[in-house]
Amino acid sequence: MKHFRPRHSLGQAFLTHEPMADALVAALRPGRADTVLEIGPGKGILTKRLLALAGRVIAVEIDERLIDGLRVELGRNENLELVHADFMDFDMAECRHLKILGNLPYNLSSQMLFKLLDFVQTWDTAVLTTQREFAHRVVAAPGTKAFGALSVFFDRLTVRERLFNIEPYCFKPRPDVVSTSFLLTRREQPLYEVPDEALFRRTVKACFAQRRKTIANNLVAGLGLTRDAAVEFLKLAGIDPAARAETVTGFQFKGLLDALAAGRA
Repeated sequence: MKHFRPRHSLGQAFLTHEPMADALVAALRPGRADTVLEIGPGKGILTKRLLALAGRVIAVEIDERLIDGLRVELGRNENLELVHADFMDFDMAECRHLKILGNLPYNLSSQMLFKLLDFVQTWDTAVLTTQREFAHRVVAAPGTKAFGALSVFFDRLTVRERLFNIEPYCFKPRPDVVSTSFLLTRREQPLYEVPDEALFRRTVKACFAQRRKTIANNLVAGLGLTRDAAVEFLKLAGIDPAARAETVTGFQFKGLLDALAAGRA
C-alpha cells in the first residue's frame, strides 16, 4: 500500500511509528483467549501485532481500498476477520468480552465513544486514541476544566486511565494536533445505578450545554423547567444552583436524576 492516497473526508491518518504501535498493543494486553475488535485497521501496523498475540481479531474498516490492501499484506489468516463497514453501522449486539483497539478519527470520536457506551456490555477493555483535548474530556475528574458529560458517563461505567501522548510525526499524513491514548476498563457493576438511562444522558448533557452558565440556568434551558423547579431539584440533590456543572460529581448527578424522576412520577 505504498502509493495509497488518504481520504481527508474519512479523517485518515495512519500510525507509522513502530515503537508506538508496540506500546498501544502492550497497553491492551491481548492474549490467546481474547477476541480483539480493531476500529479502523488502516494499513495494518497494529493488526499484525494483534494477530501475533490474540486468539481472534475482528478488523472493521470503512475504506474498501484498505480492505483489499490488508488481504494482500496479511494473507490468509484464520484468526482474522476483515469487515468492510462503517464502525457506526457494525453490529456489536451479539459480541461479548471484546478487547477494543482503535485510533479514532477526530471528527467522529464523540459518536464512536457513545456507541461504545451503548454497547458497554460487549467489551471488557479498550485502548483508544483521540485528539489530546478530547481524550482529556473522557478521563477528566470533577473540578477540572476538561470535566464534561463524557467524563461523567464513562466514569460511571468504566475505570479510566490516561496512557500517553502521540506526537504528529508518528502518523502519516501528519495531523495538526497531538493525540492521546487512554485505557478504559469496564466496571463489573456501574458505579451507581440510574432509573432512566436516556433521561440521565439528557440531563447531564443539558447541565454542560453552556459551560459558563450556572447549572440551574442550563437545566431551565435544556429540560424546559421553570427556574423554581430547577432550583428545587438541585437542592434536593445537594447541588448549589449557582454552581457550574464541572464542579458536580457523578453521584450528585445521580441524585439530581433521582429528584427529577421522583418529581415527574
